[in-house]
Amino acid sequence: MNYLPLLTEDEVRYIISIIPLQETVSYFKHNPKQFAKIRPGFRATTISKADASKLLFSYRSQKFVSSFIEKHISNWLSQTQKHITKCMDDGDSKDIALIHILPFGFFADNVSLYFKLVNDEYSEEYIALMSAIVKNIKEVAKEQEELKGKITALEFQSNKLQEELATKNNEWSRNNDMLSDKLLEMDAFKDKVSILEKLQATSMKDKEEIENFKIEKKRLLGKIDRLSTEITEIKNNSRLLDEQIREDLEKQQKHLDEAQSSAPSPKCPHDIDEFKEYLGYNLTNIGVPNDAEYFPLLISYLSKILFRGAPIVVNHAIGINIIKCAANTLTGKSTVKTLSYSQDITIEKIREFLLLSDRVVCLDNFIGNYNETELIPLIEKHSDKIVFLTVIYDRTLRYLSQEFLRYCYYFNANRIGMLSVKSELSEDPSTIVEHSYRPQATQGENRFRNIFREILRELSYPQSIIEHKCESIANEQDLCQSLAFDILPYCIDVLQIKPYNISERLLKYAGKDGRCPQKNLLVRWFAQ
Repeated sequence: MNYLPLLTEDEVRYIISIIPLQETVSYFKHNPKQFAKIRPGFRATTISKADASKLLFSYRSQKFVSSFIEKHISNWLSQTQKHITKCMDDGDSKDIALIHILPFGFFADNVSLYFKLVNDEYSEEYIALMSAIVKNIKEVAKEQEELKGKITALEFQSNKLQEELATKNNEWSRNNDMLSDKLLEMDAFKDKVSILEKLQATSMKDKEEIENFKIEKKRLLGKIDRLSTEITEIKNNSRLLDEQIREDLEKQQKHLDEAQSSAPSPKCPHDIDEFKEYLGYNLTNIGVPNDAEYFPLLISYLSKILFRGAPIVVNHAIGINIIKCAANTLTGKSTVKTLSYSQDITIEKIREFLLLSDRVVCLDNFIGNYNETELIPLIEKHSDKIVFLTVIYDRTLRYLSQEFLRYCYYFNANRIGMLSVKSELSEDPSTIVEHSYRPQATQGENRFRNIFREILRELSYPQSIIEHKCESIANEQDLCQSLAFDILPYCIDVLQIKPYNISERLLKYAGKDGRCPQKNLLVRWFAQ
């Protein structure tokens, strides 16, 4: 296929700019006659990158040059498609495969050109979104490489300091040996002085010899003073050296700790039953009937997702009441700090907000407006907080990749009318004692997890999302509450599909003739 006629001049220039100079030089070198026609009087090995690009662009209509460019385009497209196919064979969707491959390929800086060359029909919005994702991934990969380089440099400096410490320790040991020798020598000198003093006191026969001994004594005493001074200096230098090395190692370790620091652990109540009881009081206070068949499911599901260390995505109208009840139950405050999206919002403002906020916080209207690939990693560094992400319209989530669901919990209680009504919370505040912990996945398979997996598969969830969600299913109540407040409302309100018409396994389990204990509720909410 001939690609060049399809391309604009800027697109041709981009293609030429990413062809390695050595390949261009090699091609000209092996075709000297043709090269001489477009660059007479020059050798192929002497041309620069700028000259090579100019020649390829100027003579792109000639077969000699166009075939060279076309060959590179074909090879790049073939390689890219090969990698995409492999990702899809491994279970990725085509969108995810593109996200995995394009940031590290030849079209990383011009994603729209790739789609144009492969003749895939995508909307401009999709291509713009994919371009932004590819750019962000490429920048994140670059930052990761830079961080790895910094960590490697810090480790190298640390090793170097350790080597210097070992050298100084050896030097200190040698100084100690020298000190011992000097002390022995000083003792010997002292003995000589003592002998000289005795000779001076007891012998008056040879005054000249006595004078000589006096002179020797003075000389030895001077030498002793010098040795004492040297010993003092050696001790002081050794002490200063130890202090300097210790300070350098402490600073180096601090830098390493900062570079490799991990996110704080999530927190959960010491007594989860106590939390459920007080949460129920708060929900009842704003009008949610505690005798409703969905009430135990609602309490159980909220108690499960609030303490997993991941953000909770909820509709703005529902979220206001849920956030107030959760905060009033847990921290004794019904008011929660909220940061609303604005066009001038920056990552630093979000970071500062999360750092200075209380246990429960809300980021309002960020989903669909702010880059979630920047937002989610930042929230993960504050996993000791309960972060609510409120959206004005649930359907907004349809325009995000379903992979987004791996990093958050979707909570939809739109069918509980009282939660949509703006209510004044008058329930007495409570404070629940919490502790840090590491969330554990449910071990082993069970039949409810298998039922859940079959339903998700029939609803066309990606395999990676299916396995992620199945990890939280330990019993039938987990299955029922996940269907009621996550999967089925997501299908209807976000994807706008009818799950009971699509999934035979759902109909068999939670239909009118099914064995699900909450089938009447689920049919009333999602099958009408």
